[in-house]
Amino acid sequence: MDTVTRSQLVGALRRTLQAIDAVDAAWEGGSTAFAGDDALSDVDVVAVVADEAVEATFAQIEFALHSLSPVTLRHDVDGTTGFAQKFYRLRDAGEFLVVDLVLIRRSDPLLFREVELHGRGPIWLDRRSLLVESHLDAGRDHTQALARVPVLATAFAMFQHIVTKERLRGHAVDALSFYQAMTLRPLAEALRLLHCPQRRVFGLRYLARDLPADSCARIEALAFVRDLDDLAAKHDAARLWFDRCIDRLQRLGPGSGLPDR
Repeated sequence: MDTVTRSQLVGALRRTLQAIDAVDAAWEGGSTAFAGDDALSDVDVVAVVADEAVEATFAQIEFALHSLSPVTLRHDVDGTTGFAQKFYRLRDAGEFLVVDLVLIRRSDPLLFREVELHGRGPIWLDRRSLLVESHLDAGRDHTQALARVPVLATAFAMFQHIVTKERLRGHAVDALSFYQAMTLRPLAEALRLLHCPQRRVFGLRYLARDLPADSCARIEALAFVRDLDDLAAKHDAARLWFDRCIDRLQRLGPGSGLPDR
């Protein structure tokens, strides 16, 4: 039985971080920062911590979590730079109410505060006035988006034959894998470049948040493939849609809106 609620978990995390002197700032991110959290959402927490206190802060958080429920699983993310990240699953919080905890070292300038990418998460504390809302540099971002268009176009044109040849060979898993990576992901990026260029790096994630419902429905229909014959038809449809998007990007540029269906 799930006895730990989201509000209890958020409250315990917030109180714990507020009580640690080495924590400069803390806030909630993820779907909450976009007002999109629901009953299936996890809890995304970010904190800025003194460099030498990162592991001690994790230990105090884990103690607080254990006071709510035994922690049945922890995953430490490898290879991060400037921050440390761990995930926790609690026995009594259910399958979906996972804690995603990021501790940013005080010496690192990365704060995940760009509104276009990270939303506006509730601030739990800010002892050093670090959490100033920031935005992407619009001019520089537009220049980078423009530069991405010819690269995306040539890569797409170059590699569609790989999907086709694996389908013709009868290698269904290979064909589907390449279709996802070399057709649908670039298509999603082209759609993002037209509709929300500042969020072009998110690929197939968060499409329901970022694109109109009819575009999401079309992507979903293309993503679910029944068999190799169905793949052939959907591959053709995706290529045509991509070509229309690239044509509009080349003529009108990023942010010019999606083409008419």
